Amino acid sequence: MPSGLHARKKTLNHDEDLDLDLEIPKSPAKTHRRRSLLRRYVRSEIGCAIEVIVGFLLFGLFLGYLILHHQQRKVILHIMHDPLGHIGHGVALKGRSGFRHHYYTGHPRSVTVVMPSVVNPNKRTQRLDSILETWGGSARAVYVVHNVSEYPEASHAVLSENHKPEDPYSYPQLMLVPSLIGLEDGVERLLYVIRMVYEKINPDFAFFTNDHTFVIPEHLCKYLENKNPKNHMYHGHAMKNEKSVFNSGAAGYILSRETMKNLVDKLDHDDPFCTGKKVDKWLQSNPGLLTSECIKKFGVTPVDTRHHEIYHRFHAFPLTRMVSGDVDQWYINKHIGMDQLMESLKPSYNTLLSGADCCAQDTISFHYVEHMESQALFATREALLKNPHMTDHELKNFMVTEWPRQKKDVGGYSRGLPKESDDKGWEPLLKVMRNISSRHTQREC
Repeated sequence: MPSGLHARKKTLNHDEDLDLDLEIPKSPAKTHRRRSLLRRYVRSEIGCAIEVIVGFLLFGLFLGYLILHHQQRKVILHIMHDPLGHIGHGVALKGRSGFRHHYYTGHPRSVTVVMPSVVNPNKRTQRLDSILETWGGSARAVYVVHNVSEYPEASHAVLSENHKPEDPYSYPQLMLVPSLIGLEDGVERLLYVIRMVYEKINPDFAFFTNDHTFVIPEHLCKYLENKNPKNHMYHGHAMKNEKSVFNSGAAGYILSRETMKNLVDKLDHDDPFCTGKKVDKWLQSNPGLLTSECIKKFGVTPVDTRHHEIYHRFHAFPLTRMVSGDVDQWYINKHIGMDQLMESLKPSYNTLLSGADCCAQDTISFHYVEHMESQALFATREALLKNPHMTDHELKNFMVTEWPRQKKDVGGYSRGLPKESDDKGWEPLLKVMRNISSRHTQREC
């Protein structure tokens, strides 16, 4: 065992070690200096981190700019060149209208080709105005004209064989028909337009209508949502002649890129039937029917486009006439016996529905709609989409205020609203108006 002296010596050595480990107090000057150095170090590290972050963001923006498609860069630069001018378009026109820009990569999903209507041509400019102010921008409308003077408001957006619009991303645009094709050359004009749409615009789908048509673009987008442009498509409102079935040109019809491609191929090979060189005069004077017969040569025919095979989406008459059932007898006759000509059709196709069942919730088109009715229909849908809880009384009053009242404004092929005391007439009309203005049927494309 260690002696007491030895134990005390060991304890003293241990205490000395403890004293050596104790931190020796520093002077205030040294402490201040250390803190100052620490603060400078922290600031330096934060500064470096900020520089790295900023550099990373700038690099990302630069890289993103390079990756963006050439067309998208062109849109951005175009808007940056005149931002106030583009804002002005939206302010000047009501609704979601007017030379609207679409941001997409490559070709558009769909365009709506607006052919000249043969009915009431003197009011065509007013109808084109109303299309511009209502559905034209959203539907990517392309006005077919024989002269730019027919609609100078879109003179900056002319599409022809040798000319492209200054701004290819705004609609409506003008498709200028060559002078060699006259006003009466319906077949040549339609074939030229189809070729131009396919080669110059190259959309997935093209909806062919005329300027008497009211289109609901969001419903057109919804209908095309899961459709493949590589498949054939000739969709519209199917009707019949004596032995053949075709789609109503009044209600409008959709062609896919594949179908347009095959049709253009027939024209390139100067097919005598498809070009109208070896058909009777009746077909030569009906370009839509000639096109229908041509595409049948490569197996493309109309289909049942009704919602749930019950409710029509494409209508050859305006809203008021579809609801009331007040349609022409020839139109009724062209549906009778349809199931015997098309095996895919159910017998229910032979009878047109009226009242609240006249029109699908995602209705796409109404025909024979003059400019004031087009604006009223657009404004009513906008009001309901904004306030779906509007009462029937409020909706009725809104429609009475917006709708044209004079016969000359309604047009010879349309009908005015029911009398305010006609509750039986108003009830289905209000139901259909609400039905075609449902938020969940709206799609953008």
